Amino acid sequence: MMDKTEFTAAVLDAEPTLYRVAKAMLGSEHDCADAAQQAILHAWEQLGTLKKPRYFKTWLTRILINECSAMLRLRQRLAPYEPEQAASIPAPSPADHSDLYEALLALDEKYRLPVVLYYLEGFKTREIASMLGVPEGTVKTRLRAAREQLRKDLEGACFA
Repeated sequence: MMDKTEFTAAVLDAEPTLYRVAKAMLGSEHDCADAAQQAILHAWEQLGTLKKPRYFKTWLTRILINECSAMLRLRQRLAPYEPEQAASIPAPSPADHSDLYEALLALDEKYRLPVVLYYLEGFKTREIASMLGVPEGTVKTRLRAAREQLRKDLEGACFA
């Protein structure tokens, strides 16, 4: 079992992955930070359930995905702001995101998450399948569909 120092080092190593996965699912910087903190707390509390420390990053990412999903479910249940309040929230500047990032965010979550986990975080399709609770073939199919959609959405962009 990991001690406090090993856990801290492993969390620090996984931090960029946690941020990118949360950002892909939630979008909001504040929600990303909250989800990552909750995932780390849950991981610490459940550290005894980790069977193989070499899979810590995969295990922690799965906890984060569950936390993000819970936050998304909560968002759906909350009542919207008053129109005046909603209008006062600034929209992100178009200059803040590249065409690729915007196209990635436009993907449905079931396609966006495998893309982030595979291409940005370097997880294998087998690991992603385990994290998402779907067959490996489904992950491969979603990656292919996401690539096709991104190719279509980015047609004419400098990197398409």
